[in-house]
Amino acid sequence: MRLVVDLSSMMRWLGPPVGLVRVQRHYAAAAAAFKASEVAFTVFDPIERVLRQVSPTMAAEIIAGNISCDMSFYPDPARFKIRFYDRWPNWARRSLMAIIRPRRILIMEIGAFGRRNPGSPLLRFLERIENRLMKETERRQVAGVGGSRARIVPLRTVAGNKYDLSPGDHLLLMNNDWAHTDIEVISREARLAGAKLIVLLNDIIPIQFPEWYKPHDVKRFTDYVDLAMRLADRFILTSRRVTTDVVEYAAKRGIHLPQLEHVPLGCDSARKSKADGRLPDGLETDRYVVFVSTIEPRKNHSLLMDVWTRLVLDGTVARSGMKLVFVGRSGWMVDGILAKLHGHPAYGKSLVHLDNVDDGTLSLLYRNSAFCVYPSLYEGYGLPPVEALAYGKALIASTGGAIAEVVGSSGLCLDPLDVEAWENAMREWITSPAARAPYEAKAIDFVARSWGQAGRETLEATLAPFPDEIQPPPG
Repeated sequence: MRLVVDLSSMMRWLGPPVGLVRVQRHYAAAAAAFKASEVAFTVFDPIERVLRQVSPTMAAEIIAGNISCDMSFYPDPARFKIRFYDRWPNWARRSLMAIIRPRRILIMEIGAFGRRNPGSPLLRFLERIENRLMKETERRQVAGVGGSRARIVPLRTVAGNKYDLSPGDHLLLMNNDWAHTDIEVISREARLAGAKLIVLLNDIIPIQFPEWYKPHDVKRFTDYVDLAMRLADRFILTSRRVTTDVVEYAAKRGIHLPQLEHVPLGCDSARKSKADGRLPDGLETDRYVVFVSTIEPRKNHSLLMDVWTRLVLDGTVARSGMKLVFVGRSGWMVDGILAKLHGHPAYGKSLVHLDNVDDGTLSLLYRNSAFCVYPSLYEGYGLPPVEALAYGKALIASTGGAIAEVVGSSGLCLDPLDVEAWENAMREWITSPAARAPYEAKAIDFVARSWGQAGRETLEATLAPFPDEIQPPPG
């Protein structure tokens, strides 16, 4: 039996990882170190529409975030959105891209050269050209620790020969693969080869709350989930809440579900980490409240901005010297949220937004905060609240989705729509540290599952034999 892990989503990511990417990287890293079976890595080629092999060395670079493929030149993997030139021969489409997107092609080819020739005397000169070509956001995203940098490369740098699935292979697709693979093609190949298809599904929130997403993304995600329910041999789900959501949705659609396994996510070993460095300018230890999350409608930044307005007006903020810090990159459908944030009277003063934060700075922000908040409207799990507790921080979180299930009694969980309750709790915790002390004590006693444990259990669930794979005892 062989474990096959697809890296199609990971190879596209650039910059500090958000929650889903963290999950993928931790589980892929666990697969790279897995000893219970042979392990292979793949990526989906949207031109040839096949899985391609990824070498262990290249897989390690993808998992570490040192490599990112610019896939904007390639067709939509699931063919949900087909551009007029996607049907052209490969050479013709590449010629067109060289005309309409020369900047990105040059960046990509410099990245490929740097990957092939790390010691070349030409590299420093080419990197200066690369810096000139890049936009400021791209320069920040490729910057690594200690002067290192991620390489933006073409697919040919990452992908090897076609990967042929074999009987006994268990192929794991994770999280964002609804946008980056074609599950119909992959499932057909798996069936023909006698392999099994396992899907890690974090949630079905775009189906439950379509108003938080763009209509074409909702349709794309819904189509993927409906297909996955019919084509996958097993789902791995991360919370009881998500399991219930999936069962109820399938019953409503009259879809027979594949085998279901429940494996909770893990958490970084925060208390053992050594976070060196200094806090971002303007922040002082125990003088800020931190909210870690991608900025998107579901995360409910708007509630915190309303609460903060009230705490500014009644003098709580001025008397305490406290700040509210949003940590996370902008997501989708955020124009209204960003306009409200940038127009907030406290923005840039006691209300701060930090974007593109690396892991070291994030650790410092958690460790030195007064307490943490997480008002999300709905979650299939909720990694940041668990991370906050792992740092021993008092936490005010919402009751949305699986958050209360994951946090338990270790945090104060409030209705994400109850502005009054959030205002009162935050005012009390800001003005009276003794009021949050019981929750700090609970957080200190909180024992988070390690990523090692979560990864191992996920891979074991992936490899668990199906009834048709179990050999009857001899005799």
